[in-house]
Amino acid sequence: MAINTRSEYALRALLEIADSPQEALSAQKICDHQALPKKYIERLLGNLKAAGLVESSSGAKGGYQLSRKAEEITLFQVLQAVEDDSLDPTCSSGSSRFCPSGGCALRQFFSNLGGTLQSLLSSYTLADIYHAWKGEKK
Repeated sequence: MAINTRSEYALRALLEIADSPQEALSAQKICDHQALPKKYIERLLGNLKAAGLVESSSGAKGGYQLSRKAEEITLFQVLQAVEDDSLDPTCSSGSSRFCPSGGCALRQFFSNLGGTLQSLLSSYTLADIYHAWKGEKK
């Protein structure tokens, strides 16, 4: 299963931030460590900040830090923050994404699937992803 670039880059930025809990990381440092485009990361960090997942400070020692513990940030929240709906199978009102002919006999099925997927994505935390990234067992 693939997630889109926004989500991948946001996760990579969050992992860098989580890896440096004692100091705020600048967008430039995050980009240098992960070989990511700075303008793109700055925009994603803005999304993550607006969603309350990171906080920022300015100045020479400024940068980004997690706004709460990694155990309290879910993968679903990250996807929501960067507006990644690529894994959302639900039919939104007025959308003909899955049912181009209008009425959708599968609406309930896709709604149930979406709920299951949301639960699954909410069960993974940034801490889980961090431990996997570091090759650590929980």
